[in-house]
Amino acid sequence: MFSKLCCFRTAALLISLLCLAAPACAQNGWMGFRNDTALTLIVQETTPAGSTARPGKPQKIFANETVRETPPTSNKRTFTIADSTKPDKPLFTGRLAGPAPNENVLYAIKSDGKGGLTVEAISSPVASKPPKR
Repeated sequence: MFSKLCCFRTAALLISLLCLAAPACAQNGWMGFRNDTALTLIVQETTPAGSTARPGKPQKIFANETVRETPPTSNKRTFTIADSTKPDKPLFTGRLAGPAPNENVLYAIKSDGKGGLTVEAISSPVASKPPKR
């Protein structure tokens, strides 16, 4: 009984030391959206599916809210941003670049004063440690 417990402790100690000594994997960056307008916006990604385009799940972003997601591997992504009261009339449609493996990109959505939106990219390096929640 005690010999099995001793072997288990030794194996557990060895595995934990190997995990701590192994070099950290490169962290992928994230991208997100920050709504700097007074409107509630709907952000929707469109992905190519063969010869057609397939709309993704719409995401509602309230005024002064920030949402973050880990992007897929594709670099250029097409997004449509609309007012939640008029979702069939897009305020912005365009391609936004995904982050490089060592950076985070936050897209600040601002009103342009003419009834449309401007999207400003703010990039930052990936932190060596993930933030605490």
